[in-house]
Amino acid sequence: MDYKQHFSSRALTAKNSPITTLFKIIQANPDIVSFAPGTPDPSVLPAEKFPALTQQAIDKYGKSIIQYGMPQGFEPLRKAVLPLLKKRSITATADNVHISTGASGALNNVGMVLLDAGDTVLVESPTYNQAVSDFLAYEANVQEVACDEDGMLPDALEAQLQKQPVKFIYLLPTFQNPSGRTMPAARRKQVAELAKKYDVLIIEDDVYYDLRYTGEHQPAVYSYAPERTIYLSSLSKMFAPAVRCGYSVMPEPILEKVLMLKQYIDMFTSQFNQALAAEFLAGEYDAFIGSLCKTYSSKLATMQQALKQHMPAGYTWDKPEGGLFIWLTGPKAIDTAALLDKAIQTGVAYLPASAFFLDPAEGKNALRLSFAFPPEDRIEEGVKRLARVLQEA
Repeated sequence: MDYKQHFSSRALTAKNSPITTLFKIIQANPDIVSFAPGTPDPSVLPAEKFPALTQQAIDKYGKSIIQYGMPQGFEPLRKAVLPLLKKRSITATADNVHISTGASGALNNVGMVLLDAGDTVLVESPTYNQAVSDFLAYEANVQEVACDEDGMLPDALEAQLQKQPVKFIYLLPTFQNPSGRTMPAARRKQVAELAKKYDVLIIEDDVYYDLRYTGEHQPAVYSYAPERTIYLSSLSKMFAPAVRCGYSVMPEPILEKVLMLKQYIDMFTSQFNQALAAEFLAGEYDAFIGSLCKTYSSKLATMQQALKQHMPAGYTWDKPEGGLFIWLTGPKAIDTAALLDKAIQTGVAYLPASAFFLDPAEGKNALRLSFAFPPEDRIEEGVKRLARVLQEA
């Protein structure tokens, strides 16, 4: 039977994420040192805390945590994230907060609420590829805005806003995926002012905020334009990805529509998982984040030192103050996508930068490295293998 005739146009054009494909290869060969996935180090996931958290949640909330929930989210968790938001200069109440199935769930919900076919969305260059896939699924016209080491360039952004109606600007201002860069406060304010001037919404994807190892925290873009910013964050990197708890703050009229449509997507995010997350935030979150940052800071330093020691001449890389990623750039003649198979055969994996641009021809000579996932004692060996592949190329 030919099932193609039954598929929607969205299903026919859907493609597997390059990360999903790489995961399958990596799982089949544990000797590969993988710098590809932006996932937490398995050794730091607090599995040993779950029995106590479960008992605490049952003792406090009873059987309600295994009952159906509400689309907006479990109220104790909505209250528990308020101190996290306050640190980011976001003033909110539990009534303003929405708990989603990961930040990606909120992004999809918001896309469904805001996007019609042909609507223009502006994104950074490069940007998070999964977000672009979400916007394209709603048939948006996604366009890149030129960036520098501080993020989206205000002049380039304004030029785009002047020439066409824009539905929203999508930003990852803190330890951006994939580049690792952070937008300073002054630039954040400029972007917010342009959004006000041209009556455009902003989606601020801020899932790495707490993973800062040096430097000073920056206020959320939301704090400069709360009436037109949708702020998204998550506990996936800070607690446990499988719990799938994202949280967001947005203007009330948008939230109202998001909650209406969420009922038709997944009804509500697991109330049981939300209860565990609420207990974790109320108890050990600050100490855990301190330990997590110490671990990742050490791994970042190890990778930086290994790159300095082993990379061939002609390669440069950024020095992020936090997050999970390093952006590596080589000579223009290098094609990192073409080299990936050779790298995997050599025992190292990465994501080619072309995966993060609308035009795959861009970023051919760059790649993204995640230092979070591999054990620290294997990072240098992975960098050595990568350097060997690049040197031979």
